[in-house]
Amino acid sequence: MNRSPRPVLIDTDTGVDDALALMLAFHSPELSVRAITTVAGNAPVDRCTRNVRGLLQVLHPATVPEVGRGASRPLRRALTTAPEVHGTDGLGGISATLPAARVPVVDGVDLILRMSQRYGRLLTIIALGPLTNLARALRRKPDVFRRVGRIVSMGGAFSVPGNTGPVAEFNVFVDPDAAAEVYGSGIPITIVPLDVTEQCRFTRDELRTLAPGRSPKISRLVLSLARGYMEYHRMTEGFVGGYLHDPLAVAVAAQPSLVRCEPSRVVVERDGHSLRGMTSKVGVRRSSVEVAVQVNRTRFRRLFHSRLLP
Repeated sequence: MNRSPRPVLIDTDTGVDDALALMLAFHSPELSVRAITTVAGNAPVDRCTRNVRGLLQVLHPATVPEVGRGASRPLRRALTTAPEVHGTDGLGGISATLPAARVPVVDGVDLILRMSQRYGRLLTIIALGPLTNLARALRRKPDVFRRVGRIVSMGGAFSVPGNTGPVAEFNVFVDPDAAAEVYGSGIPITIVPLDVTEQCRFTRDELRTLAPGRSPKISRLVLSLARGYMEYHRMTEGFVGGYLHDPLAVAVAAQPSLVRCEPSRVVVERDGHSLRGMTSKVGVRRSSVEVAVQVNRTRFRRLFHSRLLP
């Protein structure tokens, strides 16, 4: 029995793996992307917004989602970006090659609240960047925002080292205050942390093997997007490829059984020079928050290959 696709809002700081995640979302029949909101993180928010609009012009999804420009900085601190990973434009230097954007832009927090009001429990929010927009929506109209069915958040590092300093994952590090507020909101949340995303990666050889015979337009886009991202991981991690942090979060929204989760109370360290952004979990019997602790890499790899390069 076929089920209708789930309405989804994607909140993104449009870097390289965010772009791959958007492609995966558009090719996942379980999901119907109704809106995309941008937030400062991998790059400044105006660049993230430009990236989304340009990608939409290339990808031509069957239903063009609404686009909202969100927060330009964290709740109470200066913005940290990641040009060394994603390039100064957020897309590895290729944003200037994307077509001129024609998709209109509205206020991001307003769009989140409007989608929360419209779809209520049916709505899944996939948060691929810092949680600033979601925290602002929660502060502005908590009764409306708490109507959403679930948030899938790529964020946190629990039993593995951080990727921004020794203990913090980037999204949480950028705005730990927002993460603490959203994770403590009582809304059902699935956290997809580095513990599982760093088990999922692609290599240059893999992309080159997959690309022939697939959609030439999408293949070229993926290969050009990933070039700088793969070089960064070659220099820092010793492999020519990249981690699939954000695509895994999209895949979990589409097929939750890809990961095994544990209910947890999550604590976010908001301050401190060396501990800012650290996440820790306390196991509990029941919680609105669950943390992914194990991933079926074989299933995810098969899903990623078959959908990203159709």
